Amino acid sequence: MIRARAVLVFVRATLGVLVALSFTPPAWGYEHGRSEYGARLRLASLPARVRLATPVPGFFDGGRGALLRAMATWSSVHCDAREVSFVEANSGEEALIEVRPVSSGWRHGPVIAAHTDVESDKWTGEIRRVVIELDATRRWSDAEVVPADALDLETVLLHEIGHAAGLAHSGHTSAVMRAGLKPGHAARRALDPDDVAGICAAYAAPAKVRQDEPSVRTDPRISFPSAPRALGLAAALGALGAGIAGWRRRRRARAISRSDPGSAPADA
Repeated sequence: MIRARAVLVFVRATLGVLVALSFTPPAWGYEHGRSEYGARLRLASLPARVRLATPVPGFFDGGRGALLRAMATWSSVHCDAREVSFVEANSGEEALIEVRPVSSGWRHGPVIAAHTDVESDKWTGEIRRVVIELDATRRWSDAEVVPADALDLETVLLHEIGHAAGLAHSGHTSAVMRAGLKPGHAARRALDPDDVAGICAAYAAPAKVRQDEPSVRTDPRISFPSAPRALGLAAALGALGAGIAGWRRRRRARAISRSDPGSAPADA
């Protein structure tokens, strides 16, 4: 009977720990972009205006629809800090971000299908100009099922706009900002919770940092609970410890009662 009670306490405490851990928000696995002197890269002029310089081959709308959807996805993120948003630049209006399909003279090698070049103030990290280049000689797609020899345009633009906002790569395999996309890979047209955590953290952090300060990078396997969740976790661990201690006390009492029946407790 005593052993059964101890086992029940142990199970309850373990379940408490698992529940506390399940509510812990995922840590962002980002190395945030930095300027030459260590300032965090970030868009200062918001909403950021974006222009598609020339049409992407193979699309009736030149890829404009995929670009607008990618912009809208990032603009839909709501953070406690400053929110990042993107709009299409009007005709004749200066664009902070320009998307350029490159038809010849691709300079980033055969493995790279898209590249984002960010110009920023080396002291403040303020992003002044962004050029997103797409290899127009590749096959691009907006189909629900991506052909084996094609890349999903919206997925790539979503990833590159993340770079344009100042993010580098994420270590989470399901994140849009995960590095590496091969022809035929399934489209990733929605932000992962890790992408949202990354962009919110980037714009909540102080802009100016020491040049030798390590980038904000967290192990994707580790999460840091908030104060209420930390208290819940501590309580669960405390219950686990109390259960083990109680089981040990009952075990000692049972051993004593066996060796000396006259000393057994009243509820034995």
